[in-house]
Amino acid sequence: MKMGEPTPVAPNFKPTYVFDSEPPEKERLRLNTQHNSSVENFGHLLPPAIPDHESLKAVADIATGTGIWLTQLAESLPSTVKLDGFDITDRLFPDASTLPENVSFSILNVLEPVPEHLYEKYDLVHIRGLCLVLKTGEWDGVVKNIAKLIKPGGYLVWEDTNPGSSQAIPPTKVANQAAAVLGYMCKLRGGDPLCCHSLPAHFKNNGFTMIPPPTERDPKHLPSAGVEFYLHISGKDFKPSTVDIWSRNYVTAVCGIVSFMAQNNIPNEWFTPETVGKFVEELLQETGEGGSRMFFDLISLIGKKGELPPGQ
Repeated sequence: MKMGEPTPVAPNFKPTYVFDSEPPEKERLRLNTQHNSSVENFGHLLPPAIPDHESLKAVADIATGTGIWLTQLAESLPSTVKLDGFDITDRLFPDASTLPENVSFSILNVLEPVPEHLYEKYDLVHIRGLCLVLKTGEWDGVVKNIAKLIKPGGYLVWEDTNPGSSQAIPPTKVANQAAAVLGYMCKLRGGDPLCCHSLPAHFKNNGFTMIPPPTERDPKHLPSAGVEFYLHISGKDFKPSTVDIWSRNYVTAVCGIVSFMAQNNIPNEWFTPETVGKFVEELLQETGEGGSRMFFDLISLIGKKGELPPGQ
């Protein structure tokens, strides 16, 4: 099969989150490692563009996963701030007995209308990592649902990546092929490998004003001219202290995706269920000590909700 041709999909393939089949502890470790590396590269947990962090009364974290962003935030904010984490599944939620009284986690599917008791409850909503979850036509509806959670004048912080930005540095044969897997699976599931480029329009469509990038940041971490991201950090510009641990973590994730594809007999041009073992072995060799490193871009957007709904 050649790239660009219609992709035949195995009858037993369901377009679900590809990491659901991973053991919870393995997935928890991967997500927490990715979180810590992302925070180090962004240079913050909560963007400095959000004024007066101490004045926040309620913060929500959507697609919270392990809850690490929220629990780390709890360490830097007053205990009076209500911190609520939401996800479509509680599979990776932290043990409730370990949490401060102001932190809680609940089930919420942002593809569906949010409950009215959550309307305009939060000063700030943080969300990330939906690039392999949402189909192209779902992004605007998700922003619309999230907007209902935010008080007028409140903020939406979205951190994600374009799956099509996945790359191997320096490029090697199998690492290059593995880097293409992320964008391929995104497209196969009905998503857009450059999904983040549409987010500013979805923000504006739903009553948000985009917050410009910080002028004090390293210019190489700022968005390109005409792009309304808050930050855009490409793989080649990751902080040196994060390079090895990020790449090892990413290679682990790619191996999980490749295994998922083989188990579900998902056609592709790089491997078959019979050759997937050799593919993974060569990938690990190419990305071993002193070898190629794998990355995707880190992208952050911040929107401020208007005082009135759009069109009023």
